[in-house]
Amino acid sequence: MSGTPALEAFRSFFLDTYEARTPEIERTDRIPDDLLKQVAELGAYRLTVPVEYGGFGLEMLDYLPYLEVAAMSSGSGRLLVHHTNGLWRPIAWFGNDEQRQLIPRIAAGAVVPAFALTEKTGGTGRDLHSRAVRDGASWKLSGEKHLITFADRGDWFILVVATDDRRAKDSLTAFLIPRGTPGFEIDTSQSMMGCHGTGHAFLRYHDMEVPDGQRLGEVGQGLEVALSFLDYSRVSLSNSMVGIAQRALNEAVAFAQRRVTFGQPIASRQAVQGHIAEMHADVNAGRLLVRHAAQRFQKGEPYTAEASTAKLFCLNMVGRVTDRALRVHGGYGYTTDAPIERIYRDARSFWFEEGTAEIQQLVVARAVLRAG
Repeated sequence: MSGTPALEAFRSFFLDTYEARTPEIERTDRIPDDLLKQVAELGAYRLTVPVEYGGFGLEMLDYLPYLEVAAMSSGSGRLLVHHTNGLWRPIAWFGNDEQRQLIPRIAAGAVVPAFALTEKTGGTGRDLHSRAVRDGASWKLSGEKHLITFADRGDWFILVVATDDRRAKDSLTAFLIPRGTPGFEIDTSQSMMGCHGTGHAFLRYHDMEVPDGQRLGEVGQGLEVALSFLDYSRVSLSNSMVGIAQRALNEAVAFAQRRVTFGQPIASRQAVQGHIAEMHADVNAGRLLVRHAAQRFQKGEPYTAEASTAKLFCLNMVGRVTDRALRVHGGYGYTTDAPIERIYRDARSFWFEEGTAEIQQLVVARAVLRAG
């Protein structure tokens, strides 16, 4: 679409402009407001948003190179792109006309959405402990969430809780909650190992009154809302893992070429060459699995198993690649002066985002057994 940022300009922004600000983000655990404004001006939030909502309407295969580039920078940059280009979907698919008016504002960076499903004591599925009880034309919501991305500055929250309506096929129901709702507490005391600046937080609410008009979808559709963009998101996350693994490989190659021992760059050592060859093979295998899943999606073919296969492989791949890259760097890689130190920490977040490796194993195994 006309106006879509050139991929090279996108790459330059995230690997130069955004990268230059990562020490500040690491130190303060916050993305500076002027940098967020630049991300919005670049068009990073509107890449996949439909044209009718003010977006560029990129298909998945066209979008993936942009996300891969963002993932090569810091974890916060990657999440800005991945997060916003996914969360418009449940609002578009399940929201009413008034709720859909948020989408152009999300695309412009004027509104920050957040998705609140995970609970510290209740997991992310039908065992949620948060409850919504009908109270006339409203609901009373009580419970808590944790590890909610960008909750520190979120304007609207997709909150999935259990309801007391036993007539529904499923008890889970989603609500769209504005920041500042009375009784809605946002606790930003959580600190993360990596992906600094992403504002993960606790959400707490007790007898929080929410009008029925803020319900997202039908009563009992909460799990469907939560899962509606999961396969798409798994492909996107896998692509993000390819991006950060590629960055780790790039850093390892550059270091191996400039680090000299016994009068020779360590890139000339067979052991180091073995690490680089294995990393290269891993990254490219992951990229091809991601593209295969994306191709099935664009053709309108089932792709749940392919999305989980890509994620299962890439979860293990990004661990192997960042481990090897750290080993190539030696002791220097363990210092905060080395970019690989931050890359290594940021990569560990993927183990817990939107489904663990064990969940992907179950999805893939069931698909294989059905086919067999």
